[in-house]
Amino acid sequence: MAAASVAAIVLRGAERNWTVAAIWAIYLPIFVCGLVFIRMNFFCPAVCRGPGDKMKLALTFDDGPDPKSTPPLLELLAREKIAATFFCIGEKVAANPQLAARIAAEGHLLGNHSHRHPWYFSLLWGPFLKRELADAQRAIENAAGVAPIFFRPPMGMTSPPLSRVAREMKLTVIGWDVRSLDTVVPARKAVERIVKQAHGGSIIVLHDGGALASSLSEIAASAIKELRARGFLFERVDSLLADSKGTTPQESASASGE
Repeated sequence: MAAASVAAIVLRGAERNWTVAAIWAIYLPIFVCGLVFIRMNFFCPAVCRGPGDKMKLALTFDDGPDPKSTPPLLELLAREKIAATFFCIGEKVAANPQLAARIAAEGHLLGNHSHRHPWYFSLLWGPFLKRELADAQRAIENAAGVAPIFFRPPMGMTSPPLSRVAREMKLTVIGWDVRSLDTVVPARKAVERIVKQAHGGSIIVLHDGGALASSLSEIAASAIKELRARGFLFERVDSLLADSKGTTPQESASASGE
């Protein structure tokens, strides 16, 4: 943007027009990719994986809690003795407080996934962005008695002010390095994607909100079985990111450059 402004001031005529157009043609795709692809760390640092030196990974579930799909998933995780991480939408937590409380009571980690999950999340600025996070934070704490320390943006979309707001609220932004596409591909295909892409330290994203309970259970059960057969262990995101020196997730994110 600065280069385009300088070119507009210094150059004249057709040369200025072509130069400014070329700069914008290069910058805009980068800007859009920065909004959409959280792993680029373009607008804010985001932790997208844990340490890769051990065969440990984290299962994360977005968009819940959902009274239809979340309970069967919790039953599966209890049978398998797995603690997972649930990035919850504030409005859904407010509508299902007992279910949010159950998630926490059964040993899972609750994360902030915004209050309304708006499609225009990356367009929110200043107090509007902070309110979106704060309302979800308050809903989760009221329902489950715990205040999240992690935030996952809706659809993984970031924005220029997100880094500052997350820092002010002491929230670590969490992405992923394994995207199952469980909401758009057949169950078997989602499992294949998970197993193929998973490695030590992976953060795997699935969805319990709005998911078909039978499909979610099939994906989760099959993925757990196949990953265990390959020697993987499962941890919550906070445990995955804690290293042997006891550094905080925020410090680990800074050190790893994520």
